[in-house]
Amino acid sequence: MSCPISARTHAGIAGRGARGAILAGVMLLGSAALVPPAMAAALERAQEATARGDLRAAQLEWRNAVREDPGSATAHASLAQTSLELGDGEVAEREARAAMERGYDPVRGTALLIRAYLVTGRFEELLRDFPASSPSPANPAVAAQIEAGRVLALLSTRQQGPAREAGEAALRLAPDAEEVQLANATLAMVAGDRAGAEATLDRLLARNPRSVDGLLRKGSLQFERRELQPALDSFSRAVAAAPGNVEAHLRRAEVLLQLNDATRAKGDLDAALAVAPNSPPGLYLRAVMLSRSQDWAGVDAALQPIGAVLGNFPDGFLMLALAKRGLGQTAQAEDAAQRHLARHPEDPRGARLVAAFAIDAKRPEEAIAVLSRVAERGTADAEALDMLGRLQSQAGRPRDAAASLSRAAELAPNDAGILGRLAAARMATGDTAGTTAAAEGALQRDPNRPGVREMLAFTAIQRGDLPGAEAELGRLDPAARRGEAAGVLQGTLHLARFELQPARAVFSDVLRDHPASTAARNGLARVARIDGHPEEAERLLGEVLRADPANAEAIGQLAAAAAPGAPRAAQAGAVLAAAQEAAPGVLPLAVTRAGVMMRTGDAAGAARILAAPPLQSQGGVALPLARAEAHAAAGEWAEAERQSRAALALDPDSTPARRQLAGLLVRSGDARGAEMLIEQGLRAHPADAALQQTLTVLALQARGLDAALALADQLAGQPGTQPASLSLRGDVLATAGRARDAATAYAAALARSPSGELAIRQASALRSAGDADGAAAALRSWLATKPDDENAQLFLSQLDIQAGRNAEAEQRLEKIVARRPGDPVSLNNLAWLLGQHTGDAVAQSRALALAERAYFLTPSPDTADTLGWIMARDGQAAQAVPLLRQSAAARTAGRPDPGSAYRLAYALRAAGGREEALAVLTAALDGAPAFPDRADAERLLVDLRSPR
Repeated sequence: MSCPISARTHAGIAGRGARGAILAGVMLLGSAALVPPAMAAALERAQEATARGDLRAAQLEWRNAVREDPGSATAHASLAQTSLELGDGEVAEREARAAMERGYDPVRGTALLIRAYLVTGRFEELLRDFPASSPSPANPAVAAQIEAGRVLALLSTRQQGPAREAGEAALRLAPDAEEVQLANATLAMVAGDRAGAEATLDRLLARNPRSVDGLLRKGSLQFERRELQPALDSFSRAVAAAPGNVEAHLRRAEVLLQLNDATRAKGDLDAALAVAPNSPPGLYLRAVMLSRSQDWAGVDAALQPIGAVLGNFPDGFLMLALAKRGLGQTAQAEDAAQRHLARHPEDPRGARLVAAFAIDAKRPEEAIAVLSRVAERGTADAEALDMLGRLQSQAGRPRDAAASLSRAAELAPNDAGILGRLAAARMATGDTAGTTAAAEGALQRDPNRPGVREMLAFTAIQRGDLPGAEAELGRLDPAARRGEAAGVLQGTLHLARFELQPARAVFSDVLRDHPASTAARNGLARVARIDGHPEEAERLLGEVLRADPANAEAIGQLAAAAAPGAPRAAQAGAVLAAAQEAAPGVLPLAVTRAGVMMRTGDAAGAARILAAPPLQSQGGVALPLARAEAHAAAGEWAEAERQSRAALALDPDSTPARRQLAGLLVRSGDARGAEMLIEQGLRAHPADAALQQTLTVLALQARGLDAALALADQLAGQPGTQPASLSLRGDVLATAGRARDAATAYAAALARSPSGELAIRQASALRSAGDADGAAAALRSWLATKPDDENAQLFLSQLDIQAGRNAEAEQRLEKIVARRPGDPVSLNNLAWLLGQHTGDAVAQSRALALAERAYFLTPSPDTADTLGWIMARDGQAAQAVPLLRQSAAARTAGRPDPGSAYRLAYALRAAGGREEALAVLTAALDGAPAFPDRADAERLLVDLRSPR
């Protein structure tokens, strides 16, 4: 912890420049012949005490000198000077006045008197008792001292304009006077002109190299720039010039601590506290030194006497918080940390400490909110961002975690731990390339970093490089190969190859050796669901959530199984409900269950769950947004609006919150209010595509097509709104149902500013207008100039499939899959196409491999349908049935989907389930519309009805 100990006002760091002149006068007096013997002895002892830095002894001797010769102006002046050095302003003022009454030099006497006012903080009285000088004062040197003092008093009362005028007056009166130069250096510092301040100090030190205040200020500027050795030299010169100067010793001790020279630092600290045992900066520095050895009782004892001024030190409350935490006084520690953060909201150290207390108190969302605020300010350090990323990962927010950890890695590029955690967060988002880059970076910095090779193996599986995954596992040392992560990966490898029984065996072995493994349970749950044992999958997922209520994979699997229309939606929903009720304060679990309930028609129940007391302290906009959605679904519009406003208050930059509130305002009849709300968001974020589209849709609904088109054109012409605004005219027309006109608008925008997004929108509009050939032609035209646009190639491949141009689609998808091996849509579509080559064993084998990878990456109804159909025709009907059953159930909406039912019936018949196949197909074909496989389905139905 750095320790800027000079917690003083501007006035407190000036006004000592007369010291050298005063002591010079004392030295002359010491050589005078008419000094009484007793006073001469006191004078000699005072000088010796001053030279060795014992100011208290010097003060005592000057008191003796005053008693011996009450009429001595110099004795009174010297006692005033020494008292000022000890911070005793009242004595200094009395003795300075006594010195001046006895004929002491008016310039030096005025300087002493003004310093006494400043040391005691009597700024208003100084300004009253020492008014501004006339343009032609009788004694310009005295007037300059007064103006210099007024500069500091005016700055301390926040009157910068008059302070500048006083500084200019002082310069006109006595430009070379030390107090004048110090005052103007202070003016420059207050104005932020450090270079100007330092130039003034350099001129002062050139004239008087022993100026203590000049040296202290010069050293402070050097210390601020982290020029530690030059700062040490400046402070050492100040100590040499004034061995009893408390600040000089403390500032040198501060530098020595930064240079890790604790022994010499302690010597300076002891010297300072010997002179001023109650010095707040000295006691604070003692606390800093004790904190290095974690002597928290000593730190606490050092800070207790300065509690009233602790807030004057930048790290005062932070130091107190650390001490109280070290002593186990948690409540006091947290209060001190909160007070530090309130004063210094940009300080990542305070944010980390406050977040740590929130974590200890089981308030993770509060910790995330605290760290997010310092991250948004741009002042978070690597440690704070790393802490934030960990919390976001634990809260099931991998994208946020990846963003935080990415920033942490930029600040600490050689930290293998941060890179490893970044790899894990990216892996959770499906960013295989980013995961690989971060993991490889971690291994470069720490070849033995635990868990990193396992992540590389997993990303290899994600991109279909199963041999690469095997190779990474092979590089693990024997102990790591026996670990949980390696076992889970081995089981995952079997699962990716659709080797269900070996996968089950490996996951079971991991669970036997590591009974708490949630990853092994998740793996077994996937095997069980594919293998047609959904009840086993539900049990396993329930166990995962009992151990780890925020486990994203388990939550996702159960939510998918509980979707309306799923074959065991009620059972899966019950498991999800039990998990959420056991952990009502886990936000991702509560939001997911509420979403399932809303989809099944229980919006009021969803709202009750989201209003539960354990969630009340959760930060972020996710909770009020979910609450607003639930209340809206329940028809509770006022409460939905209130929650949307709460979300927007928490994060004014949240586009979802702004759009949600706008929709509710429209529903309540306040269309103009909704538009104003979106306009406000666009002023802050003019390029936000979602806000632009929302505003034009609001205009379309409220004022009609022409008004919406005019607004779209207006937005497109404003600076900072592109490229999103270029598509707005087409978007408005498409929303209004004028697809052909939308395509024309997109084409015009494309000609103006070519982009793949506009080309795809144009093609989509043409397809909506019933012109599939025109859509394909538009994409081919775009791809003739941009052949590497993978999104356009993928869209065109879908158009080719729909038009029966399978060969063209296959060629395009082969190229896409080569570049994007982890894209489940491309993998699935290519597998389906290759599966049409029924007589080609090589094509069938590759189709099966691609379909397995697509389903492994995204186990959706579409990928289950493709994989199950390929397996059924490949002689693996028993394995295909559970997949096709999942697909058929998910695609049912009121009545069976005939295509899915046909494929399920085909697999059932091949697997020996003739009667079920007949029932499924009969129900599906009864009154079914035409579909591509209708003829094959009818032939199968005839076969099933015929006698065996």
